[in-house]
Amino acid sequence: MKARIAEMLQTFHGQSGPRPPEGPGAAGTAGSRRPQGQNPLQYEKLVREKDREIDRLRHQLANAEARLQELMGQDVLTQLPNRHIFKEHLTHSLKRALRLGYSLSLMLIDIDHLRDINLKYGHEVGDLVLVEVAKILRSSVREIDMPARWGGEELVAVLHETDADGASVVAERVRRRISVLEIREPKTGKAIKITASLAVASYPQHSGEPQGLLEAASEALIQAKEDGCNRVLIANR
Repeated sequence: MKARIAEMLQTFHGQSGPRPPEGPGAAGTAGSRRPQGQNPLQYEKLVREKDREIDRLRHQLANAEARLQELMGQDVLTQLPNRHIFKEHLTHSLKRALRLGYSLSLMLIDIDHLRDINLKYGHEVGDLVLVEVAKILRSSVREIDMPARWGGEELVAVLHETDADGASVVAERVRRRISVLEIREPKTGKAIKITASLAVASYPQHSGEPQGLLEAASEALIQAKEDGCNRVLIANR
């Protein structure tokens, strides 16, 4: 993977082939100098083709970097652990909770209307919202807990040695901090209202299985959205 990235970097910077001849007689070596024997239309076509090739290499490099981050267990945008790492952590943590007999909670966070924000203000603004909410989540839980990017507009966290009531207190703190988050429109500078819906499910109250906790929290999250968003709900099963 690293070799592939290095190869693409060299290609992107024009270092993959032999250096062109230098000197006053060298054709096409300086910036926009047109090679001898080519008319302007042919030269412009070559330039466009080169630009497309550079764009293609940039795209390949971005995909390779994203794949590398995924293999390392990190979400590229938020810098939080990714979904795969989180699922492994939840499984191991639940086994430990079962063995030692302490509570464990799962907290789901869904940023309200993020798709509408993307459509209205652009994905750069939507990405900024995700980054800032991730920062809030990370700073709102303890070092022993595990915040992560679940996917789309959803974040998640495992709260160790925490029952449903304790998890709802954490979730409410996160909800309040998100509700006062200051994100502004790029053109007008007007504040964009950001809210989130949160749900918690706990062991042993709701399930003793990772999938059971995820399903219980997801059902509560759906209900929170249906109830009007910007609220915290505890799973009811």
